[in-house]
Amino acid sequence: MFSGLFESFAKNEWNPTGIPTFVKLAEQLVKTKKLTWLISCKTEKESKIVSNRFMHLKIDQYNIFVIPYLNIFYFAKIKNILNDLITIIYCIYFTFDRGKRLYYFDRSNIKTAGFVKIFLRQFVVIRLLGLYPDQKKLASNIKSKIIRFAEYFAYKVKYNLAVCTQDGSGIEFYLEKLLHRKTERVVLLNGVERYQSEINKKKGNLLSLLFVGTLAESKGVLYLIDALTLLKERNIVFNTTIIGKGYLEEDIRKAIINGDLLDNIKLMGAVEHENIFRYYKDADVYISLNKLGNLSNTVLESMNMGNCIIMLGKNNIDFTDVFTEKFIPNDKVNIINRENIVTGLVDILVHLYENYQLVLEYSSQIKRFADENIWTWDERINYEIVLLENILEEKRLNRKKDDRNE
Repeated sequence: MFSGLFESFAKNEWNPTGIPTFVKLAEQLVKTKKLTWLISCKTEKESKIVSNRFMHLKIDQYNIFVIPYLNIFYFAKIKNILNDLITIIYCIYFTFDRGKRLYYFDRSNIKTAGFVKIFLRQFVVIRLLGLYPDQKKLASNIKSKIIRFAEYFAYKVKYNLAVCTQDGSGIEFYLEKLLHRKTERVVLLNGVERYQSEINKKKGNLLSLLFVGTLAESKGVLYLIDALTLLKERNIVFNTTIIGKGYLEEDIRKAIINGDLLDNIKLMGAVEHENIFRYYKDADVYISLNKLGNLSNTVLESMNMGNCIIMLGKNNIDFTDVFTEKFIPNDKVNIINRENIVTGLVDILVHLYENYQLVLEYSSQIKRFADENIWTWDERINYEIVLLENILEEKRLNRKKDDRNE
């Protein structure tokens, strides 16, 4: 139940707002395939969206089962085990009710994925949306492997395929340690929607800044507020739009008030996929301060829309954005040193504020780069569907062999 489905469930209509990867895949699959989406709530907050009840929903053509997070034990580990057991029971039901099928799991259900592969002997694909710090630790730290043995063992199961997102998190450096050596894997960039976009022109007297992402510490949004507060003290202001929601929202509102920035910053909350491109189009500068990786889909979209981009540089310790720096030439984006984010952001914004022609030059260069190096969502999703169909084709071939043997 990632945040992008909250609105869909609340309004009982298909209205995704968050991570597009699963949504785009589901939207394409339901056109020709039978698709069942099983959502296993992992927190009390997620579970509240469905009033802490088991639900079977049909939203448009989407057949969705929701497992609530049962808060009937004191210890979180016991609650998590119960949640996994119930999810496994659903998978057993699906298997015996309808026979062989292809299962597709995200990281939050990796232990269930391992069970389905080993004991139900189904075709299983796991999906890694980049790599988080806890996964990196699991791949490289012996103590972590011992403490989280069940999770580590689940990653080491031989799956049919691991589809991994190249988001700059350094995933390519850890897969050999994390996954079974014989699990086939692909590491793919996300896609973009090819909107016709002219290079942005400054609206009025102020540069327009855009930030899109979860309002969480790892995304660096508070660094942006701190930088804008320092600039306001120097009488340098920008029209800034922040899109997203998260646990830091109240802290951000307080920081905006304390920094006397109410007239300069708009908090938009979640924005539907189909409408968000307008904000990219209207922005002069896109800011990405993601400590976990700066090739997220929001950055790809901003490149596609020809925004001048400010982003964090690489971290050589955990390999974050090492690929990003190789992929995007440094002369096409503005890079901030991770050791001094606020000062670096202030310096770059002052430079762009005083040299607007640079904004246009960066915009033009990154737009050309995006057109030549980033594929569309249709291309990206269709490529993955071919991979999934190849697994199913293997199933059909195996059936034919069994028939001949009989």
